[in-house]
Amino acid sequence: MHIIELTQTQYKNYSNIHESRNFGQTIEFSMLEANISKKKLFLGLIDNAGNIHAATLILITNISPPFKEAIAPNGFLIDYSNFELVKTFTEELKKYLAKEHVTYLITNPMYKHKVYNKKNNPIINNEYILNNLLKLDYKSIGYTSDFEKYDVIIENNNGYHDIYHNFNRNTKRNITEGLNYGITLKKGTMNDLEEVYKIFKKKTPNRLAYYENLMNIYRNPDNKMEIFFAKLNPHTYLVNSKRLYEEERKRNEKIHQKFNKNLGRVNDKLLNIKINSDNTLEKYYQNLNRAIRVSSTNTEDIIIGSTIIIKNNHEIYFLIDGYKEEYRPIHSTHILKWAIIKKYSTLGYSIFNLGEINKDYQDPLSKYHGQYMYKIGFGGNIIEYPPNLLLVINKPAYSTYTKLKNMKLIKR
Repeated sequence: MHIIELTQTQYKNYSNIHESRNFGQTIEFSMLEANISKKKLFLGLIDNAGNIHAATLILITNISPPFKEAIAPNGFLIDYSNFELVKTFTEELKKYLAKEHVTYLITNPMYKHKVYNKKNNPIINNEYILNNLLKLDYKSIGYTSDFEKYDVIIENNNGYHDIYHNFNRNTKRNITEGLNYGITLKKGTMNDLEEVYKIFKKKTPNRLAYYENLMNIYRNPDNKMEIFFAKLNPHTYLVNSKRLYEEERKRNEKIHQKFNKNLGRVNDKLLNIKINSDNTLEKYYQNLNRAIRVSSTNTEDIIIGSTIIIKNNHEIYFLIDGYKEEYRPIHSTHILKWAIIKKYSTLGYSIFNLGEINKDYQDPLSKYHGQYMYKIGFGGNIIEYPPNLLLVINKPAYSTYTKLKNMKLIKR
């Protein structure tokens, strides 16, 4: 077997059916990343009959002449569990990249290194794959960011009812409350991107042009990138807020009456019911005041949250989402995720990637612990990816490069 350069059509057809397909190994991603300093290659390992057994997108950059860096974003389209295949692919890839005068290759494989369930118990361990890669002269270089190691992913072929069943209690409650307030889903267009960006620009400042470029690439011809809004009607919000408050107020009165009658023999159950109702009533009271303020100054629907998704075959990837801080208590992002999961599950999508979580997600004192609790509330598993890997292509050149880099004669 040997490596050849594939046409974009050959590469796209292969990537569309491969189990390892991912955002980074797509034609669209190559268009997003390619610029005048990068050369892009779609490479495939073929047999004598022309059958493709593995493939990868390669981006080559001149880091400092004569040194060149090659990147395989999100790894290779290959069966990593097949050691002989990976060995052959690596050997042939090194030969091909050597002809391109590449110094070294960096890749961040996206196979499942380990998988943990929503209770954080390990359910899959593929450490042997990383050990095999290290035997093939790949070197672990760790992670480039604190958000690179883990994703939260829902994988479910049984429809949205089963997905919802796996949501935790708080997530279900927040969805119910958001729907009770009258939050609805609205699909946006390219023309809405600037308005959407205002909602989450604190997360990614100065990146409007990036999202515009992304949208231009993904909307044609397959419309793989879509924008959705969480929309709130002020009048409906006020009416429903009054209703929820009055219902809980009446319930709270009855609980207090029962509580006062049994002061001498109050049990823990009754005490907890009272405390929960008091807290709920206060929450609904605060929300009613917010609804009064909002409805007094707004008559048109208000956009209170937004999300951008990318569709990749059977997978929905939540690229980014956000909400207006004033409306945080009414759970717009819960509604967005649930509505999108419901919509696309019906259309045959079975994987919903909720995005990355910080490496310190388990630490209750970490500022990112809430992000973890929010995402894991949707019932997905935690996917741990292997570290970034480096493969030397030209040993003498790499040795010289590292010496110059250590001497700070090369900025990298």
